[in-house]
Amino acid sequence: MPDGFSLLTWLQQHYIELIAVISGLLYVVFTIREKILLWLFGIVSSGLYVYIFFSSGIFAFACLYMYYVVIGFYGWYNWARKPTGADGQTHHLPVRRSSSQYLRNSILVTIVLIIPLYYILREFTSSDMALADAILTAGGMVATWMLTQKLIEQWIFWIMLDMLSTGVMVYKGLYPSALLFLVYTMLAIKGFLTWKKDLNIQQAG
Repeated sequence: MPDGFSLLTWLQQHYIELIAVISGLLYVVFTIREKILLWLFGIVSSGLYVYIFFSSGIFAFACLYMYYVVIGFYGWYNWARKPTGADGQTHHLPVRRSSSQYLRNSILVTIVLIIPLYYILREFTSSDMALADAILTAGGMVATWMLTQKLIEQWIFWIMLDMLSTGVMVYKGLYPSALLFLVYTMLAIKGFLTWKKDLNIQQAG
């Protein structure tokens, strides 16, 4: 531990990351509970992480979080609106399953996005982990779109992405964020199980 180190000094150096971590945790908690407030905390956390990742040289990941900020507003709108159902009543967007074709297309889009992202990162940036950066960026874009549509399979995407993100954060020395993504992984598993239970109740009704 370096001379002069103190908790206050560490907090002063990492307060932006800590705020992003807290906001990110609230984002996932509200996602699991299907509360629309998730989008507010997601936008705040993502905006802060744009700065953090650019500063750490994780360039595609930084651009991904810019995308999260933008799509956060769309997700907020889509979850808030109440379309009229077949019964003539208005309803909030329900949890749904992806069709097999939709899921195949989502995986295909992820792969298609990874290829150019990897090339750009390898050839035109100083990224030392271009492939991981490209996978996280492409996968995160697709998974977040699936969240705006309230598709349960988005949790499966997030479980895999959060596990990879944990390793990336450790490699980059962003230990609070590594802990966050480890917690994200566990929460994503819980989120999948919670949404699955809700979906089963909907189908039984």
